Amino acid sequence: MKLKKFINYADSLLPHEVALLDQLNQFQDDDRIHIFKRLQINTLKPAEKDKFDERIDKRKYSHLMNWMQSKLNFYCTDQYYKRLNYFDNRIKTDTISSEEENELLSLIKNYREHHYHFIKFYEVVKNYLVFLLVRVRLNDYELINTFIHDYHDDYIRCKEVSNRMTQSTADIVNDYHNNKISSNSMKWISWLKRLYSDTNLDGYNKYQALILLSYIALIETDYLEEVLAYYNAFEEQLIDGSYYSRKLLLNYYGNRQLILMKLHKYDLALYYGKLSISDQGHDYIMYLNNYCFNLLKLGEPKKAVHLLKEALPFARQMSNKYNRTLYISSLMKCYNDNVQYNNAKHFAENQLALHEKDIIEHNWNKFFRTYLETLLYLREYSRVKKIIKRYNLIEKENGSLKNYITFPYFKWFLALVNFKEGNISQSKFSNSVTREIDRLSTTYNIKPSDNIMKLLKDSVIKMV
Repeated sequence: MKLKKFINYADSLLPHEVALLDQLNQFQDDDRIHIFKRLQINTLKPAEKDKFDERIDKRKYSHLMNWMQSKLNFYCTDQYYKRLNYFDNRIKTDTISSEEENELLSLIKNYREHHYHFIKFYEVVKNYLVFLLVRVRLNDYELINTFIHDYHDDYIRCKEVSNRMTQSTADIVNDYHNNKISSNSMKWISWLKRLYSDTNLDGYNKYQALILLSYIALIETDYLEEVLAYYNAFEEQLIDGSYYSRKLLLNYYGNRQLILMKLHKYDLALYYGKLSISDQGHDYIMYLNNYCFNLLKLGEPKKAVHLLKEALPFARQMSNKYNRTLYISSLMKCYNDNVQYNNAKHFAENQLALHEKDIIEHNWNKFFRTYLETLLYLREYSRVKKIIKRYNLIEKENGSLKNYITFPYFKWFLALVNFKEGNISQSKFSNSVTREIDRLSTTYNIKPSDNIMKLLKDSVIKMV
């Protein structure tokens, strides 16, 4: 295929990367203008996607690709941070070269206020000042000392914010894990909003504030629209390069998908979800799990199970136990939604044998709920009872319900098995489930899983 390398590169670009490049382009050559316009359309309007003109000199495609990547590298906050760490190491080990010192001096002279990694940059410059002083090298002392003096107060404040951010993150993520808002999270909301609106704060702290506000919105839906407005406003800073990195963009897409899904805007959420799985990075499985859940909501279980099965080799190698166990549960659910119950059962039992400890520690509720649903579909009632007893699922559920408001699904599964085995009547089983649904729906305005309600209803109809 002609232009294969360029086409693969163009297809890999994200919409906000193309928008950033568009702001930087000053092309004079008609061919380059034509190529870039076609690239824009292909990326931003996939329905109008068309081939690149093969009559144009291949060298122009190559030059354009190199130009685009060099510009993205220049604005990339991750590359910038790596470079700062490199300088810091070279300074501390007394191995920094003259060329590297000139590069660092250039960064200081051209510093852009409130940079994403301002804290790290300030610390590197301060270390460099000490490096010069102990060597009685005063040539650039005034420039560097002025920088340290001018940004000292900003640095102190950003460090204080960063330190407080640690505690706010612990409080909010704990509530998010329990899916229940508490005063521990609520007390941070006003502070986080002020941080996000603060034009004098470094980019990293501001983005962390947005992430934490997102967590809060996902458990307290009254904040969803407000947080979505923050994401809309954030677009401008993504496009001007202030917050650009490939990893950050994927995170932005993934988080925006979750907010939109919570607002039941599944079609729009799917657009961002697809973008979030563009790279197989550190958080790829987490983004993929969310994207496939969205596909299930839109009635596309075949596509979801295909994507998850393709990702199995990647999931096997990942070190993040929480995301891996979440992946296991997601693939089981996709098998169930595709009526592939035997596949779900065999996969569940295989993964339980391999990762029992991790599943119990990180994701027991979702895993066993999906696994037991599979067994109930297969009418393996004695196996359901054994699993509930072996893993103390009723006791675990009772403990979880003290902090997490939901329905006692494991209790219902056990009651269903008792009904199937003739230990309780149909009316006793149905009435107990109905009473708990009425109580929790009235008190907390929640409703049970549609899938589980259908499973229970079908199981009652299909008598043994």
